[in-house]
Amino acid sequence: MASPHPGASGDAVNAGPRHPWATVIAASAVALAIGFAPMPFWDEDEPRFAAIARTMLETGDWIVPTFNGTLAVDKPVLMHWCMAACCRLFGVGEIPARLPAALATVVAALALVWAGRRWFDTRTGVVAALAWVGCLLVGIEAHAATPDAILTALTTWMTVLAVDPWLGAAAAGAAGAGRRLSVARAATIGALGGLAVLCKGPVGFVGPLGVVVPFVWGLAFLERRDAAASIGGQAAAVLPAALATARFLRPLSMVAAMLAVGAPWYVAVGLRTGGAWPEGFFLVHNIGRFAAPMENHDGGILFHALAMLVGFYPWSCFLPFAVVVATHRATRRETPAAERRGLALGLVWLAVWVGTFSLAATKLPNYVLPAYPAAALVVAATATRLVDRGRLAMKGWLCWGLGGLVFGGVATAATILVATRYGLAGAAPAALVGAVPILGALACWLAARSGRFDPLAAMAATGLVFTALASGPAAARIAAANALPELVEAAHRHAGGRARISTYGQNTPNVVYYARGIVTEWRPEQAEEALADLAAGGDRVLLVTEEAYREIEGRLPPDTTVVARRRPLFKDGDFLVLAAGSPAGDRTATAGSLTR
Repeated sequence: MASPHPGASGDAVNAGPRHPWATVIAASAVALAIGFAPMPFWDEDEPRFAAIARTMLETGDWIVPTFNGTLAVDKPVLMHWCMAACCRLFGVGEIPARLPAALATVVAALALVWAGRRWFDTRTGVVAALAWVGCLLVGIEAHAATPDAILTALTTWMTVLAVDPWLGAAAAGAAGAGRRLSVARAATIGALGGLAVLCKGPVGFVGPLGVVVPFVWGLAFLERRDAAASIGGQAAAVLPAALATARFLRPLSMVAAMLAVGAPWYVAVGLRTGGAWPEGFFLVHNIGRFAAPMENHDGGILFHALAMLVGFYPWSCFLPFAVVVATHRATRRETPAAERRGLALGLVWLAVWVGTFSLAATKLPNYVLPAYPAAALVVAATATRLVDRGRLAMKGWLCWGLGGLVFGGVATAATILVATRYGLAGAAPAALVGAVPILGALACWLAARSGRFDPLAAMAATGLVFTALASGPAAARIAAANALPELVEAAHRHAGGRARISTYGQNTPNVVYYARGIVTEWRPEQAEEALADLAAGGDRVLLVTEEAYREIEGRLPPDTTVVARRRPLFKDGDFLVLAAGSPAGDRTATAGSLTR
């Protein structure tokens, strides 16, 4: 990134790196590679999705997703396909299952480089891409076996490809109303939408159109407003703007391409499951999640806006100010047309995704990950104008932003240290990651004061290093507190190979994934069946919660032993592995003893 200094020409400062694509790819690859520290799955979603992908590989059934022998209706199939393909190429494991998310993160970063260069300048495109890669939630999702990074890459490219003819026309000094998407571009956008629908359902297609349609309509309306004033006022421009929007987007070509890509699998899985998969997915995991909180994932109307202050950290320290400045510049006629429209797009993009999911009853921070590229673009476009030509405009915003950066570093370290008292044993060294934002704030301040190097380069490096360490080595320390994989391995060792595992009291996706087979889940009313199965001995083991153990302790077979016991992260009690008989492996305790 170019380094501004007193006396430097504006062109030299704003030119950005000579090789922007290579810069972003290399920086992203290094940051993401650091994040791939060896660690087990420790979320509920990761092992579930990875187990579905592994089942596809083992059974050869790439149509019907199943988890632990039952139909999995919570997500469509694209993510499972990507994970299964990587596992086929590189072997089954955590890193191959997480690789598609990392690749998708880079793909989204390249969309920001492309858009930033066309609508603003090269420097803005590079800063936006590095801000996207270098924020906390993106760093986490880039190393997670989940669909959100894939969805965001697809929706980002859909959005920028759809609006670029209007913004490109503005950059060339031409009106955009007479332009329209080519059939090939509309079909490409539709095909990407089909993949997004295969990734996470209708939101993959409706979400980007929810941004593009009002944005394009707004531009068309503004272009017609003055002419309409002489023949009936602004209301007369509404319908022509809507017709211009429809003409521009070529909706028939777009929808046809989306259906051609996305519909065949939905039809196939519906036929194979007698309609059970579409019913469960659309009624429960789409309409149901929007209408009512699921799995205790609820929150107030400001949940997502506040969650972005954490998820977009460290760049979120400058996001509120950037939104205010972008709104001001987007409404002033003296702002260059392409920049004005680019800022307006970023603001609409943010408002649609965050606003829509703020209305949904079920809330999770990752639901608005598709808004993060817009946040990166708005922050980058604002920052590159304020740090310009060797001068720093509006120094007050820098002080407040750097203060937030320091506060976030302290809060990160404090949170990890407090969590070590509630289940994160041995994770205290991970608190050192909180020092990175503090040092980064100092570097940004010195850069701004001395003018010897670019404050934005210092900020980009801070974000990349922080997220790389937080999602890699620090996360590995935290993941070490996940006791379930080790507990399942203890069961396998006791069985002399692979144990036949069943659970009583609670089952988790971690147990299913690391069991490497079907896990029988006994319900409370099936206690006698669970004990009878345990009494059969051999390679059978029963995994129980500490609470459930106390319920059945007096009815256990006389030769039952406690093979292993561990306390899962943030649980109130231990999980125990029980076995009866004498298979290969050492017994560690006698049944009836809960002495730790």
